[in-house]
Amino acid sequence: MKQLFAALLVSVFLTSCGGGGSNGSTPTPPKAVLVGEIFSTPSQLNTADLAFTAGYAGNLTTSRAIKAADKTNLLDLLLMFPAPTAQGRVLDRLLPDAEQRLVQYVAANGDLLTPGVRVLVLDEIFWNPPDQSDSDAVLQPQLDAFKAAVALVRKHIPGAAIGITVTPYATFGRPNTLRFIQMALRDLDWVGTDPYWLGDAAVIPALHNWSATFHTLAKSVKPTLETWFIAQAFRLSSYDLPTFNAYIAQHLLDAERYDNVLFFGWQFASELDPSSAGINFPVETKRLYRKYLKSTP
Repeated sequence: MKQLFAALLVSVFLTSCGGGGSNGSTPTPPKAVLVGEIFSTPSQLNTADLAFTAGYAGNLTTSRAIKAADKTNLLDLLLMFPAPTAQGRVLDRLLPDAEQRLVQYVAANGDLLTPGVRVLVLDEIFWNPPDQSDSDAVLQPQLDAFKAAVALVRKHIPGAAIGITVTPYATFGRPNTLRFIQMALRDLDWVGTDPYWLGDAAVIPALHNWSATFHTLAKSVKPTLETWFIAQAFRLSSYDLPTFNAYIAQHLLDAERYDNVLFFGWQFASELDPSSAGINFPVETKRLYRKYLKSTP
């Protein structure tokens, strides 16, 4: 969710599916779609334009505010892997004290660890821009480390729903990485994907294709896997506005294929210029998000 900009990670609506048929069967209630936002501070819950029912935060103070607001939490549990270095991300091993860190987290945050709570254990799996290798020799240690992290969470937080995020940029030109992603999905309860457009028009068809197909791919690996579409809500000034608007229009249509949606960048855009946040979008761009907003621009 957040590694493309060193940080990641939704508003809410109910999808309606029609009433019962004429055979007298009981109608199936519409599924509640979680719509979330990635927050930085508790105050952002009060200033949200998005009609959110879920939230992800990289700090516990904000996670507690999300819980206090009676919203669904996605907890940051990225504490088992080393921090990125100048040479890139370290994904092929856990920290030597990973289990101790996790035990301490559980002891300190039992109030947040309600049964079924979603936890993010790895962000943008297999994505390390300095190293574009697609070989088993590079990917297998990363898969092993990921599996070790999952095993620790299953051991110490048995009621948690474990998830990761996947960036399509990790798969472009890397078919073996896609195969390893599919292997990783088997161990999970939920998965998010973040097909952000970063200004290059040439990559748009590939991003749309990914968005249109990843939900089905994930379900083909594990039918019970919950899918999250991490929708883009930021735009740098260098991005052509008409191209961006056209991209987002299709991007948000593709989001409807997924079980839930999580917005990154509406109020909090990580290390980007604050002007890139969705709250600063021109009216014509904000209108593309109107389904998820509390009020129509």
